[in-house]
Amino acid sequence: MAKAGRKDVALVGYDDLPLAEVLDPPLTVVAQDPAGIGAAAAALVLSRLDGDRSRMTKTLVPTRLIPRGSGELRPR
Repeated sequence: MAKAGRKDVALVGYDDLPLAEVLDPPLTVVAQDPAGIGAAAAALVLSRLDGDRSRMTKTLVPTRLIPRGSGELRPR
């Protein structure tokens, strides 16, 4: 049985972390925008406190892919 090397498995994480780029291989991640999420949530809460009684809405805060080499394997 062949031993799996680090090039045999693709790994992509969700949320960036400070050590992601110093790992071997560096960790590919989908990064969120915590400040954007907090700002959107605060705006909604303050709007409700000011009397907004509109229906529920969806707020999309963009994410971004940070490719660093651990998830870029082609399917076999």
